Amino acid sequence: MPAAVLTDSTSDLPSSVMETLGIYKIALSVNFDSRVWLDHTELSSAELFRRVASGAGMPSTRPPSVETYRDTLEQLLQQHDHVFALHISSKLSDTYAHATEAARAFPGRVTVQDSRNATAGLALEAERASQLLRSGTPPELVAKQLASLRPRAQTNMCVNTLSYLRKNGRIGGAAALLGNLLHVKPVLGLREGKVEAVGRALGSSRAIKEMSKLLDDYVTAIPNARVGLFHNGNEEGVDELHHVCRRHALPTLWTLELGAVISAHGGPGVFGFSIEPVA
Repeated sequence: MPAAVLTDSTSDLPSSVMETLGIYKIALSVNFDSRVWLDHTELSSAELFRRVASGAGMPSTRPPSVETYRDTLEQLLQQHDHVFALHISSKLSDTYAHATEAARAFPGRVTVQDSRNATAGLALEAERASQLLRSGTPPELVAKQLASLRPRAQTNMCVNTLSYLRKNGRIGGAAALLGNLLHVKPVLGLREGKVEAVGRALGSSRAIKEMSKLLDDYVTAIPNARVGLFHNGNEEGVDELHHVCRRHALPTLWTLELGAVISAHGGPGVFGFSIEPVA
């Protein structure tokens, strides 16, 4: 390909899919348990949760450095004329900012895009960019098409526990304690790149119903859509979302396992979906 697609590890795409699509990845990191771990490559969600339960403390996350990003671009541009880079929302991470700074070293050869999304939503954009570039669409037109679809894209997820949000400073301790005692399951959405409260449910079964309704409502309003599902252990929730997809004959591109970076903020038992119009 004249142009390479570069995304980051919060897309949660497995290596086999990325290889098939010709997509490259740069990893975010988790600062945790006295060392720095590369997302997916060196630390899984399951291992992160095991260590937290054993008293390892709370992880923090960090983007790739500008220097690391610049080195990655230099390597890709030795094999490709252009790099089309897609990253996690700039309102959630500094990855996009570091990518933009690194790209200045290669004027005219790098397109950097803020997906305003994460996990499967970022993966859907990377897959679309790869297909368009393979068909010969110029990078500037690919950027315009992705931008036109973003206002109608959604990512929604259900969080199983408030403990990780509390430890990351996203919610007060008293509210987290009360919520966990009442078995409140927050339903969160990415809207214009920011995490917003979409709803809440008392108990797991109601949370699954709430998530299923969000997916059902979207497909009813925009029938010609495509979806990616994700989770880090909540198979029951994902199974119900699959049921909704089958009922609507909705193409499901992947069911992705969340990496350690996303899981460090959401905690265990997260499940959700990213969805966008087909065109």
